Amino acid sequence: MAIELINVFVDESKKLVAQMLSSTDAAEIELCAHSLKSSGYSFGATRLAQTCQLIEQQVKVNGLDTEVVTLLKLADAQSKKTFEHMRELTQNH
Repeated sequence: MAIELINVFVDESKKLVAQMLSSTDAAEIELCAHSLKSSGYSFGATRLAQTCQLIEQQVKVNGLDTEVVTLLKLADAQSKKTFEHMRELTQNH
């Protein structure tokens, strides 16, 4: 059951990351970041969750500025590493 939950987390989070990266709507980015933050903390993806928390806060305050763009790139890189690691964990069991 835990493996299934991790797989669902990875699949759904990949969709949220893609949506967040492709969006130009501040509200949509904020919502995606909020969702990723919450699920990231729940599944132990702490670095990704922290970055998403920063994205969420920055978008609220300043909209889509250059700092948000930088944070989105960081979240993308972190998500790839996180999802790869989680997939490896689930494949070994």
